[in-house]
Amino acid sequence: TLAETLQHVCDLQYPNFEVIVVNDGSTDNCAEIAVGFPVRLISVENGGLSRARNLGAEAATGEIVAYIDDDAYPDPHWLHYLALEFLEHPNHAGVGGPNLPPVGDGRIAQAVANSPGGPLEVLVTDREAEHIPGCNCAFRRDRLLAIGGFDPTFRTAGDDVDFCWRLMDQGWTIGYHPSALVWHHRRNSVKTFLKQQRGYGIAEALLERKHPDRYNLLGHVTWKGRVYGKGVWQVL
Repeated sequence: TLAETLQHVCDLQYPNFEVIVVNDGSTDNCAEIAVGFPVRLISVENGGLSRARNLGAEAATGEIVAYIDDDAYPDPHWLHYLALEFLEHPNHAGVGGPNLPPVGDGRIAQAVANSPGGPLEVLVTDREAEHIPGCNCAFRRDRLLAIGGFDPTFRTAGDDVDFCWRLMDQGWTIGYHPSALVWHHRRNSVKTFLKQQRGYGIAEALLERKHPDRYNLLGHVTWKGRVYGKGVWQVL
């Protein structure tokens, strides 16, 4: 899906932005795909997701660093809505938006999208978040670097949760714009979904170890915000 991601990112309707691709020791043809687009390619030995995010931020020259995963693609005006939220709220260190499954990915992907444990935002209000997922998030570069970037302990998941908590611990806020949309492919088989969930479980244990004050006695995270979903509808 990398070519799809880069095609949409390079076609974004925004006057001034750069695209940086961090090739984190991939063993497929990611680098060959990336060089076919007008991007800056950084190829390194595998070091994990957090280190890759940090390398991208360090190489960036803009005021805002926006992140998207290689299994997602943005709405053409994605950057406009992110930038607008930053302009209106100077205390926001980060801004995110929704990530929705594309139509046509199949029944399993749709089921996964409606299953617990997905990459969903946690909202305190309709415009302020406690957590924004790494597949659709942006941060002020100076504040990102001020707290040392993403923790490299989190190699596959959990990095975004830890990072959001650390930003809020500094007294900064995280915004949410419902129109800053990306389309995010979900896992399309039970096997790959379970593999993803095992990785999430490892990340959850690391988060609890690092932030014990944010977990209750049963080991569940105590979100102040709310995770929204389709819910259950009952027709009478």
